[in-house]
Amino acid sequence: MGKLVKPEAILCDRDGTLIQDCHFLRTPDQIEWIPGVLAALKILKELQIKVLVLTNQSGVARGYFPEEAVNAVNDKMRRDAEAATGAIADFYFCPHHPQGQVIQYTCVCECRKPSPGLFLQAIADRSLDPTRCWAIGDRLRDLEPGLQLGMKAFLVKTGYGIQEQQDLSKSLFSEQITVVSSLPEIIDLI
Repeated sequence: MGKLVKPEAILCDRDGTLIQDCHFLRTPDQIEWIPGVLAALKILKELQIKVLVLTNQSGVARGYFPEEAVNAVNDKMRRDAEAATGAIADFYFCPHHPQGQVIQYTCVCECRKPSPGLFLQAIADRSLDPTRCWAIGDRLRDLEPGLQLGMKAFLVKTGYGIQEQQDLSKSLFSEQITVVSSLPEIIDLI
């Protein structure tokens, strides 16, 4: 694949894409960055490409941790990125799950990926043109809302990516998804 037009923003998943997926990450001290991601965030900042993180956090609905725990992890990630002279422009998360244990978060919602709510909110907040954005994640559900909105999509082989790659041929969008080893590989495409 040759060089692509520089995106105005990257809408990416969190667990398994930026940081290791440790299954219901609860505290900032559990953060383990995927190799090369902090350096990639620095380059993306230099290129003036906004990075927006969109993440399902059903652990809130399941009663594993409160919303404040998600915010604490996100805040630590923002500080880590800034310390590496990179940036994460914003975080969006869905705390819901249809089979949750915490009543106020137990529902079918429009923000839980693959529903488009988080994407639509980020696009509205930042006045983005979705056709000039990229969606990046380790699961097909991370990419589907972006693809429906006209974004380029990249499946990373980190996190659940290798498993998801096996199901790629079953996706309606299989021809539109580019598989990369990890997020830093996209730098070479810009």
